[in-house]
Amino acid sequence: MTTTRTTIALLGAGTMGQALLAGSLAGGLAPEDVWVSARRPEHVERIVDVHGVHGTTDNARAAEQADLVVLAAGPAQVLDIVAEISGHLREGAVVVSIADGIALADLEGRLPAHVGAARALPSITAQAGHGLTLLTPGASCTTAQIDAVTSLFARSGEVLRVEEEQHAVLGPLSSGGPAHLLYVADAMIEAAAVRGIPRDLGRRIVQQVMAGTAAWLEQSDEDAAVLRADVCAPGGAGIRRIATLDERAVRAALVAALTD
Repeated sequence: MTTTRTTIALLGAGTMGQALLAGSLAGGLAPEDVWVSARRPEHVERIVDVHGVHGTTDNARAAEQADLVVLAAGPAQVLDIVAEISGHLREGAVVVSIADGIALADLEGRLPAHVGAARALPSITAQAGHGLTLLTPGASCTTAQIDAVTSLFARSGEVLRVEEEQHAVLGPLSSGGPAHLLYVADAMIEAAAVRGIPRDLGRRIVQQVMAGTAAWLEQSDEDAAVLRADVCAPGGAGIRRIATLDERAVRAALVAALTD
């Protein structure tokens, strides 16, 4: 990178782009170092008002301001945006796609030789400062560029360096994982409501249980199955509930959903 102060351009401000923006700003990214582009002027204005960043509807204008350009649009738009901005990128800039399924080779083949490329797969929990980003720098990236990209995503959570082919395998666990856990949380809250527990109380209990379980799993070296056994005494109500889930193939359904 040409400067120690990295300017960021976020091209696309949908759900994931806004989650990454909010988490990064909360993690210390300076608003004055951020440019955001989106198609609708009113959307840009709202983001500028809320976050104090620079905004535009012109992708090329945002990109030419930045040392690090994040492509936060959908897969169908990413390569068109690359074509739009490629002639406007700074010497030594790095372009990061967070779109699923866009290969590094496709990015690098469309970018100037003086620009690095990387793939990242963040999770929506970045907005809460607990994101998980799978990161794969391209061969075109320098060490300084890799450090800059890692630093950006680390502001909103953890960053894991992985091989490119692992995105398809790990994505359902990382970026898709919150949906699966929220599916379970919703079912638990609903079960409490069936038994007369107000949903706000059920939610409070379930969110604390999930947070506590995550902390327990993080602190322990034991497998999840071993920790689960600690909760389920032989012959107790807990193990009977797990048996009911097994009878209804809930575990098998989850494995199938994550390996389809």
